[in-house]
Amino acid sequence: MMSLDQLVEVLRKKAPGVPTTLYEAKDLADAMQYAVDVTLKKRACEMLMPVAGEQYGPESENGIPTQLVRKLAVPGLNDEEFAALEAKAEGTGIQLLRSDLRSYLGGFDTSITWADALVVDSVTCIVNSNSEEVRLGSMIAELSIMLVKKSTLIDRLESAAPLMVDLMTRGGASYTAMITGPSRTADIERVGALGVHGPLELHIVLLED
Repeated sequence: MMSLDQLVEVLRKKAPGVPTTLYEAKDLADAMQYAVDVTLKKRACEMLMPVAGEQYGPESENGIPTQLVRKLAVPGLNDEEFAALEAKAEGTGIQLLRSDLRSYLGGFDTSITWADALVVDSVTCIVNSNSEEVRLGSMIAELSIMLVKKSTLIDRLESAAPLMVDLMTRGGASYTAMITGPSRTADIERVGALGVHGPLELHIVLLED
């Protein structure tokens, strides 16, 4: 069995090839600052479902109107975590979306989601997605940020079996997502494309417990 330091080292080596951006945060405040920074730096979000009469920015290279306000979805954060993000986002103009994500299905810039675990061998995030808000947050955003505690790192997929059983037997319907890198497909004329079924980028933010 690998030590925690060994698991982190494997993650560092594997992440670029997925491709996934790995950021090792000093603490929660640093993680939230990172989320704000990447949201401000990314290109303007495309509005896939324009609303008549609404104002939008210039068209993207794909010929799609862009949104004027940066939007960051945070459906899975608790009050303390949200307050830390709110402090970092103050004065930036970023709109924080904590609920009612169905009203923003046209697209939003970034989402923050907690992963229940991360398989370092394949850089796969395991996410309890029983909440529709969490599912939408991890699917609709152009850029997805996964928060991962070091203690939840797992060496390989087979070792995740006890966690998967737990997630699927907690009662009621269970929606568990396994997310590896950005959305990609090659089923359209066998041409590789990113972002068709989900985010264009995946960022993993690693935190101490």
